[in-house]
Amino acid sequence: MIKLSKKILFLFSLGATYVSYGLQLPLPPAGNDLCGKVQTTVVKAGDTMGDIARKYDLGYFEMVAANPQVNPKHLQPGTQLIIPTQFIIPHIPYRGIVINLGTMRLYYFPKGKNYFYTYPVGIGRKDWSTPLGILHIVEKIKNPVWYVPQSIYLYRQKEGDPVPKVVKPGPDNPLGQYALRLSKRTYLIHDTNDPASVGVRSSAGCIHLYPEDIKELFDLATIKEPVIIINQPYLVGWSADALYMEAHLPLEEQRSALENAAEQATTLVNSLSKEGMNVEWENAKEIIQDHTGIPEVVGTRP
Repeated sequence: MIKLSKKILFLFSLGATYVSYGLQLPLPPAGNDLCGKVQTTVVKAGDTMGDIARKYDLGYFEMVAANPQVNPKHLQPGTQLIIPTQFIIPHIPYRGIVINLGTMRLYYFPKGKNYFYTYPVGIGRKDWSTPLGILHIVEKIKNPVWYVPQSIYLYRQKEGDPVPKVVKPGPDNPLGQYALRLSKRTYLIHDTNDPASVGVRSSAGCIHLYPEDIKELFDLATIKEPVIIINQPYLVGWSADALYMEAHLPLEEQRSALENAAEQATTLVNSLSKEGMNVEWENAKEIIQDHTGIPEVVGTRP
């Protein structure tokens, strides 16, 4: 059974501190990387983990990882859940779109603004991985037609779930109502007709968002907007005089990293450490082993 750290247990004991209406967050001050706040909520009759995740603009796996003591398939009314709406921003330039496959989260940094947006995403499955690299938007499409790739067409036939070679706009179209075509043209950032697939590995390589999120991003993003796709399940960053670490379960094909929690923790902390810094090495190792996705303090400045 996964052990909750003292900090997470403390947060779990608090009542909800504020209500989220979408994740537009202020950029942290220079030299800082932590943004947002951890919240809590109480399960009501009829709630599902997917419903709660969408309400707070989170992915399904994000909610499950943050609440390892809860059975996500059988939520009990009155149960208190952690809402992991606090994030360490990856160490990348604050421009355009950044997609971190390791956290299944997209960041959008509007040019010249002191705030950013972040959304959960669904990404490619193991055999149809989402590509890494520096791309850009080449086309914005409303009500896209889905021209089914041959690999998907044959796969769906084999699985007994055939699909036509062309799917017109409508409720059966998995691209939904909005799509952003990338410079690697077979890949899209798009809507979905299956919101439960957001925050999990469910696509053939494309990136998809909740319908309300892609509508907002579609209006904000521009042609030639850079799109940087990275894979960083482990993140470290500063907030004032404290160094935080955030750990997510690596993608299946990279799970060998789980065997080296101590080494991973040492490498991460040393990458941002200061001379004479006080480091809680056991806590750092535990964070990487538990993979709750919640940032926790692992060191302080001297």
